[in-house]
Amino acid sequence: MKIYRICGYGSGRSELVVKLVEEFAFRRIDTAVIKHAHKPFDMDKSGSDTANLRASGCPQTLIAHRDRWGLLCETPHGGEPDPIALARHLAPCDLVLAVGFDDAPLPGLEVRRSDDGSEPLYRRDTRLHAVVMDGASGTEVPFCFARDQIEAIATHIFDHAEASTC
Repeated sequence: MKIYRICGYGSGRSELVVKLVEEFAFRRIDTAVIKHAHKPFDMDKSGSDTANLRASGCPQTLIAHRDRWGLLCETPHGGEPDPIALARHLAPCDLVLAVGFDDAPLPGLEVRRSDDGSEPLYRRDTRLHAVVMDGASGTEVPFCFARDQIEAIATHIFDHAEASTC
């Protein structure tokens, strides 16, 4: 399994990830995504069995159907999630995209908008060695891609992803 990080907030990152997953599927590269949520979220519906179990104090619930299963784990005193540790919960695959893990020690790329005036993450993180932005030019990183270069971005990701023993 290989793992690669994709960063960038408010940059069109999610749309890019969807296109990349489609491209990897076309190439028959089995891909999983681990998405960092930067604010609390809830997958349960109020009154559902899993919500009631969680409210009763159950810290883990695995719900399964023939089409899908999901593991819900409560981590109220946990630190920031570690995408490498989380990948251990995934079924075997060829590639894991760790999306939104800005500080993870993994190779990655930053998705930016050309009009974003904030300090780029790649300036403080040497593991971010590529940028995807509108009008790809003018960055100090080795690789710069335009948003529509999906095939080239996918090739770059697969070539530079870090092998993991998850």
